[in-house]
Amino acid sequence: MTRLRTVALLAREPGLAVLRGALLNDPALDLVAVATHGRLPKAEGGGPRREVEDYRRCLEPRGVPLLVVDPPQSRDLGRLLPDGADLMISVSWRSLVAADVLDRFALGAINLHRGALPAYAGAEPVRRAIEAGETRIAITAHHMSPEIDQGPEIARIWLDIPPMSAGVSSVALAETVKAALVPLYAPLAHLAITAVAATRGLPRRVQLGAA
Repeated sequence: MTRLRTVALLAREPGLAVLRGALLNDPALDLVAVATHGRLPKAEGGGPRREVEDYRRCLEPRGVPLLVVDPPQSRDLGRLLPDGADLMISVSWRSLVAADVLDRFALGAINLHRGALPAYAGAEPVRRAIEAGETRIAITAHHMSPEIDQGPEIARIWLDIPPMSAGVSSVALAETVKAALVPLYAPLAHLAITAVAATRGLPRRVQLGAA
């Protein structure tokens, strides 16, 4: 079996969970490069991201290059990523990926979005879902397009949202839900990669529930 040459754009704990649980040990993949962000957004203080060293510890023993890039450099991925890859996986990546970069991957690119699409595209999907009275939240895997969160869906996993308690804000509950979602990213990545590989990049939808 020919392994899929794979590039990953990963950040934060969800990206690390996908790296550890879905990318490093998948016999169908040949992970050729990983990019991550080195600094937090200005809204979060702009300091160094503490998980970068965890990425290095995972990748160095495997000989997989780690690219640490932030805006504006991360908006020019075409000159940073290796040629000849089959697939790209994106989790918690802050910058839009240009069409000419997406077109380089034979099977396309997969993004994992923390929210049901299309209803909760864009920023703060968990908080918005809570404030809309939703009883569950999804992580959605979809084919990437130049427009944010607009590509065809591949797979999703659902998680029930606990009811809001008195005195707990939607922001605080959203943080609790985000933490509960982290273990679901790797299974969703595996589902999406399997579906894309089986259909050679054509959309195919898979859904799973999670309690």
